[in-house]
Amino acid sequence: MAKLRRPNPPRINDTCERMTDLIFDYLTDRLAPHLKREFEQHLKACPDCVSFLKTYKKTVELGGSVKAGEVPVEVRTNVLAFVRQKIHRIAVFLFSLIAQAAS
Repeated sequence: MAKLRRPNPPRINDTCERMTDLIFDYLTDRLAPHLKREFEQHLKACPDCVSFLKTYKKTVELGGSVKAGEVPVEVRTNVLAFVRQKIHRIAVFLFSLIAQAAS
């Protein structure tokens, strides 16, 4: 009997991934003008990123009204894991830039 192959998980679009990395700076109006235009152009063509942006805004809004003791442990764990992942990605990116500059 042949083994069933699992389909590969869908790969996140590189542009969408880049947009999620810029979302905080976009919302706090810290993007360079050309990046802001690129971000907004992407939003016009990507309903998934528009949904993500709306969810992100709502999360920030709700997060500001919750006290630390009210956050369930599971939510706290998931948020910390997400933040650690982002920090790791930034660190890897910075180290690659340093390595390129050194060579």
